[in-house]
Amino acid sequence: MVSSDHIEPGRQGELKATVNLKGKRGRIVKTIQVQTNDPERPVVVLKLYATVKDPYHSQKFPADEIFHSPCRRCHIDRGMGKRGGPLFWADCLPCHQRGKTGPPVETMKKRPEEELYKAIQMGVPGTMMPGFSLYAGGPLTDADIKSLVEYIKNR
Repeated sequence: MVSSDHIEPGRQGELKATVNLKGKRGRIVKTIQVQTNDPERPVVVLKLYATVKDPYHSQKFPADEIFHSPCRRCHIDRGMGKRGGPLFWADCLPCHQRGKTGPPVETMKKRPEEELYKAIQMGVPGTMMPGFSLYAGGPLTDADIKSLVEYIKNR
């Protein structure tokens, strides 16, 4: 939206833009084209630069916060009804890819099955990893957890 549909030469106006930041992080660039009546520059291209900060991962939350909105949208809901690899890719990968808060699969697969099972079932004290079992307040059954352990070990 502009402050006027006509701006005299040499004068200033205000341009307001709304940008949907959903799903965006880091540096973004948006382009705005302004039509003019200047025959030499009939279109002026403006670039809007912004740095979008992640409002959810920039601060520490209790581990079980992952089971509530808005966290559950990325960490729980996408994996509902899935097992094994599809469950891992849907809900575990956001934290367990290289450079994120949880250890990557390459590290996890070296751990004993019992240790992996217990970590998924009951969580890891002193970390952001909550227990995902129904018993611990999470959404996963024993069969779901076994499927994740099997996927991690065989990857």
